[in-house]
Amino acid sequence: MAIANVNGLQLFYEDVGTGPSTLVMHGGLGIDHTSYRSLDPLATCLHLVYYDHRGNGRSSRPDESELTMEAWADDGAALAHHVAGPDPVVVIGHSFGGFIAQELAVRHGDAVRALILVATTPGQLGVGEGPAPEGPPMPEEFAELLRMMPATDDDFAAAMTRLAPAYLHEAPVESLTALMAETVFSAVAMRRGYEELASWSAVDRLHSVDIPTLVIAGRHDALTSWPQADRIAAHIPHAEVVVFERSGHFPWIDEPDEFFDTITRWLRSHDIV
Repeated sequence: MAIANVNGLQLFYEDVGTGPSTLVMHGGLGIDHTSYRSLDPLATCLHLVYYDHRGNGRSSRPDESELTMEAWADDGAALAHHVAGPDPVVVIGHSFGGFIAQELAVRHGDAVRALILVATTPGQLGVGEGPAPEGPPMPEEFAELLRMMPATDDDFAAAMTRLAPAYLHEAPVESLTALMAETVFSAVAMRRGYEELASWSAVDRLHSVDIPTLVIAGRHDALTSWPQADRIAAHIPHAEVVVFERSGHFPWIDEPDEFFDTITRWLRSHDIV
């Protein structure tokens, strides 16, 4: 475990593996990187750098006015330089981490070598863009969480435990709740994430992301439905889409063998590993 002093704050991170340096951007917001250590099988070919975004987990918690999509992306670029020097990094972004990953690729294209986006969206509609086809309906548990934001970190932790079954399709719920056992929650970061997302969109800027991009979706993901992957790929010149047919929001938990094999093959096909 280590601390990176970047942009006037401290980012908590830990790393594992050998190969191209790879930032792993956790979702949430309001959770941290610890449950994402389940991506460790990729450490056989990648140097995985797991970290907590500002305002999340064990990283610095500045005033909530400093929790913005731009700041989260700029932190990613600074951390990339911290761990890899001038070399561009691979970026894996899941869910909200996928929003930040897209913002990073747009704002700091020279810092990113390849992009892997998992169970995410490009945000609000772009100019002239119509709504995407609908995926599975959002469970009432999610809708309730959005209507009544948790007031405290403990409330948020309890809500995440209740929501865990809705994130998975075939895997037992314990496979996710066990991963969240060491999570440090932040209700403030969770709320700020939704506030930022309400006005954020990468759609009209994604054409500038001229790097290999893999977009992964779960067919049964009710939070970020599979048609969102096509929205992203439609605007990135070199994007490929893979939909996992037996997965929800965490395809590496629902279909681990297929997930890790797919990413490894893709990395090799682009001479990244």
